[in-house]
Amino acid sequence: MLERRHVHSRVGARNWTLQRNLQKPMQWTDTFPTPTWTDYLRLNHRLTEVDKELDEGVFQLHAGEEVPQMTLSIERPTSSARKPDQSILQLPRH
Repeated sequence: MLERRHVHSRVGARNWTLQRNLQKPMQWTDTFPTPTWTDYLRLNHRLTEVDKELDEGVFQLHAGEEVPQMTLSIERPTSSARKPDQSILQLPRH
């Protein structure tokens, strides 16, 4: 997994983490945030064939009956982008 971390860091993933589910100790999750969906796509485009083989090796570590799951999530800020008292400029129609 350390090698996987190095690969993701090399292609642009920052703050990579490996987490173990305490209620299901056999379940591990690796995460890395990207600022935009485009950045995520670029990151995956930068992976070499050797990097992809490493990913396949990680999938081979899977011991369960079901196929390993990949989940993509979008993090949104909890506050509004605009201040509540800001109004949207409306131009008069002619």
